[in-house]
Amino acid sequence: MSTCLPSSDPSIRKGQIICPTSALQHGGKAFRFFVLCEEIVAFPGMNADPDDELPAFLIQFEDQYFAYLNRCAHVSMELDWNPGEVFDEEQQYLVCATHYAVYEPKTGRCIQGPCPDGAKLRALPITIRNDLIYFGDL
Repeated sequence: MSTCLPSSDPSIRKGQIICPTSALQHGGKAFRFFVLCEEIVAFPGMNADPDDELPAFLIQFEDQYFAYLNRCAHVSMELDWNPGEVFDEEQQYLVCATHYAVYEPKTGRCIQGPCPDGAKLRALPITIRNDLIYFGDL
């Protein structure tokens, strides 16, 4: 797998490139980044100022790409047990390392664990052009 992952999680603004599609593989390590709160839709429990940054991640699953805030729907903690490690051992589901909430990669919907009914990860908009993944709808 070719990769261009930086040593620290970059801050990405709307319209900026998150990474190339070649940086990700099915069920592999997530690409971690930060988003500015004022650039995403506010939600109950966000508990952040507009100029704060929130952690996020980008994954590939079944030849599709998905971006989510790196924030469990049960308790607002990052999912990964090691940086970018968000998939279960079978690479089929996203798992919170703290309380083992299990999520569908394509929808972010919690299917098992301590999440309230109907809980989901907060999806982020992405656009793919010329094998580059951008943050936001372009």
